[in-house]
Amino acid sequence: MKRIGMTGVVNLVLGLMLALFLALGAGMALAEVPPLISLAGLAALALLVAAVRQRQPRRTLIALLFFVAPISISKALVVAGPQFYAPGLYVTPGHLAVVLLALWLLQRALRERLALPLTRLDALVGVFCALVWARSFGTPDDALALSSALSYTLAMLAFYVASHTLKDAADLRLALRATLLVLVLQAIHAAAQMATHSPLPLPGAKALAQGFNLTFGGAGEAFRATGFLIHPNSLAHHMTLVLPPALALALLGRQLPRRVWLGALLALAIASVLLVLTLSRGGWASALAGAALVVVVFLRRGLLALRHFAAALLALSVLLMGLVAVYPQALLRLTEPDDRSTESRLLMIDQAATIIRAQPWAGVGFGMYSRANQEYTSPALGGVSADYQRALRQSIVHSHYLLLGAELGLPAMVFFVYLLWCWLRLPWQVRHWDDPATYALAIGLAGSMLANTVFLNSDNYYADIRVFQFWLAAGVLQALTLQAQRRASRTGCPGVPS
Repeated sequence: MKRIGMTGVVNLVLGLMLALFLALGAGMALAEVPPLISLAGLAALALLVAAVRQRQPRRTLIALLFFVAPISISKALVVAGPQFYAPGLYVTPGHLAVVLLALWLLQRALRERLALPLTRLDALVGVFCALVWARSFGTPDDALALSSALSYTLAMLAFYVASHTLKDAADLRLALRATLLVLVLQAIHAAAQMATHSPLPLPGAKALAQGFNLTFGGAGEAFRATGFLIHPNSLAHHMTLVLPPALALALLGRQLPRRVWLGALLALAIASVLLVLTLSRGGWASALAGAALVVVVFLRRGLLALRHFAAALLALSVLLMGLVAVYPQALLRLTEPDDRSTESRLLMIDQAATIIRAQPWAGVGFGMYSRANQEYTSPALGGVSADYQRALRQSIVHSHYLLLGAELGLPAMVFFVYLLWCWLRLPWQVRHWDDPATYALAIGLAGSMLANTVFLNSDNYYADIRVFQFWLAAGVLQALTLQAQRRASRTGCPGVPS
C-alpha cells in the first residue's frame, strides 16, 4: 500500500477546507449575507485556492494563518457554566492552521531525522506552558481548567510555529501580504459598521450585546467599530500589533522598494484610522508607546533625521487638529465621563489584589478566576451597591498580569513579565543586520511587544484571540532574529548595527 506523507495529509485537509469554504460561500449566498461581510470569506477562498494550486502546503498554511489570525470566527467545544466565566476550549481557523504547521514541523524532523528546533526562548515558553498546566489540575472544575489551558497552549504553539516555519525572506513577505490583505478587508468591514451603526457580525462570530456605543454625558454619543473582531478593544489590540511595524517600514522611505513602502504607508494609515474609531484609550496609549520606541531607536541609529522627525511632528499636529474637527468624539473620549469605566477597573484591580493576597504562591487555578471572584470580597468592592457589585463579579480583572497572578500565583506572573522583557530585547541580540528593512520590521515588532506590555494592563485578556495574535507576533519577531543570525553567520556582512 502506498504510504501517504505529510504533504498528502496536508493537501487532503486543505481540500476539505476548500470544500468547507465553498459550502460556506453557498450558504452565505442563500442566507443573503451583505456583500461586505462575505468579502473576507471570498478573499480567503481565493487565497486558499491559489495556494493549493502551488502545491506548497507550508507556504499555503503560512498565508492562511496570517490571513485568518485576526478574524474572530470560532466554535466552542468546552464552555463554562452560566455562573462562572472561563475561556474553555474553542477552535478558530487560526488554531487549525497552527496545528497543521506544527504537524509539518514534526514530519520534517522525523523525515530528516533531526531534533525539533529549540531556542533558549522556546525553552522559557515551555516552562511557562508547564506552569499553566500545573495549575490546571486539582481545581474545583478540572475539565474547564484543562480545556482553558489547552486554549492558551494553542497560543503558545503559535509562537513556536511562527518562529520556525518563517524560514526566509520569501516566507516573511508572504505573511506580510496576507496581513495587509486582511487589514484592507477589515477596514472595509469597519467602514460598513460605522455607516450602519451596527456591528455586522461575521457568520460564526460570537456577537456581544454591548460595548459598541458610548455616551458622553450630555455631550453626545459615538459608535465604536469592531472590524472582524467581537469588541472594539480587540480591534484596537490588533492595531497595536500592526501600527509600530508599519511605522518602522514607512520611516525607511527610499531604502525600500516603492511598492513595499506604499504598502507600509497603506497599513499605517488604515491602522491609525481604525485605532481612532475604536475609541479605546488603552489602545491609544499602547500604540503611542510602541511608536515612541520605533522613533527613538531610529533617531539613535541615524535611520531618521532630526529635521524629518520635526516635520513629521508638525504634520501629526495638523492631522490631530483636523481629527478633532471632523471627529470630535475622539476628544470627548478623553474629556467627558466614561460611564464609570475607570472606576470599574480600579475596583476590579482591588478585587484581584485581594484574591492574590489570599493565595499568592500557587493561585486559585487556571480558569478559576471567575469562581474566586464570587468567593472573595475586597474592602472597596464591599462599599458599592449590590447591583454594581454583581456586575463587577461577572467580569474579569482588566489586567492580564493580575489575572495570571490570581490564577497561577505571583512567581508565574513575574516569569511572564520576564518573557516580555526577553521579547523586547530580541532585536538587540543580533549584532549586525544585513538588511535595513528586516531590521526596521524587527524594531517595529519590538514596538508591538512594548505596546502590548502596556495594553495587557488595561483590558481583560484571557486565553482568547487577542492572546493568540500576541504570541503569534512574538513568534514572528523571534523568526526575524533567527533569520538574521543565520545570514550573519553565513556572510559575515556588517549590515546595520543593532
